[in-house]
Amino acid sequence: MEIFHGTRQLFSNFDTSYKGTGESGDIDACWFADNFEGARHHALYKNRNDGAPLVYRCELSSDVVLANHRKPLSEQTRVRDSLLKVLPVSLSTTMNSGREWFAMAKPHYIKSKGKLLHLGSDFLTDEVLIKYYKLSGIHGVYDWEGMFTDGYIRGTTIIMFDFSCLTIKEIIEV
Repeated sequence: MEIFHGTRQLFSNFDTSYKGTGESGDIDACWFADNFEGARHHALYKNRNDGAPLVYRCELSSDVVLANHRKPLSEQTRVRDSLLKVLPVSLSTTMNSGREWFAMAKPHYIKSKGKLLHLGSDFLTDEVLIKYYKLSGIHGVYDWEGMFTDGYIRGTTIIMFDFSCLTIKEIIEV
């Protein structure tokens, strides 16, 4: 599978320690498009760093494990089994097999007058979700943004937080 990264920075390896230096926010991941044009548009018009606009054409190895937020968990047995091995019971029980399986929630309790009160559930933050993906041996997420993908991407966003299965094949100045 090929994925593309648009930027104005020249580097030889992807690294999440530089989060927040481009347009990607502050999660421990690097953002990719599933097509050249989306990454090109980002490099040309969205990235505000200095430097020439570049597109990194990358290839994922055949052993990459991507969680797919577009598919039901029931169609991703490897992802499901990997997550179930590391998730606490309080989280694994909130996972469903449908399309919103990744919207896991943890129970929220408080102690009041000697009693434990359940106040509902708190959804996991992006940082916590990524932590569990990493612990599960998952390298990235396909369709991370879902319906909120920027229109200029003209495709799907992929985030990667483990680059052991990613090779930079070409750096193209656009």
